[in-house]
Amino acid sequence: MICKNCSWRWVIEKNDENPFLCHKCGYDSQIGDFNMDTLKKWEKDNNYPFNEYKQDGFVIRTFKEDVNETELVWHRDREDRIVESIGFTDWMIQIDNELPKPLLETIYIPKNTFHRLIKGNGNLNVKVKKL
Repeated sequence: MICKNCSWRWVIEKNDENPFLCHKCGYDSQIGDFNMDTLKKWEKDNNYPFNEYKQDGFVIRTFKEDVNETELVWHRDREDRIVESIGFTDWMIQIDNELPKPLLETIYIPKNTFHRLIKGNGNLNVKVKKL
C-alpha cells in the first residue's frame, strides 16, 4: 500500500489493526486525515528507528548505528522545526531537492518540506524543537 500523503510504501500484514494508516506520517487514507493516536501506538509497539525523550523544551532523538537504512525514509512534518546534532557526526540530512548536508549546525526545516536522514557512522543524537 502507498500512503496518499507522503508516498511511503508498506505491506499490510494479517494482524494489522489499521491497514489505512501510514506508519510513517500518521495519515489515515480511510478518513482522509491524520490519526496520531494510532500512530503513537504503532511507534510504541514497534521497533521505531529512534528513541526519544524531552529535555528543556527540546526532544532529544537517538538514532542507533544499527538502524536499518530503509527506515530513514523521506517524510514531512506538519510544523516548522529546528534540528541540531549533539556532538560530532558524519550523518547527513537532505531537504527536498537540495544536496545532502552534514548535521554540523542548526538546520531549519519548514513545515511540509520533505526531508530525510542519511546514515553515517555511530549513533546520531539530535535536538529537535517545534517552532
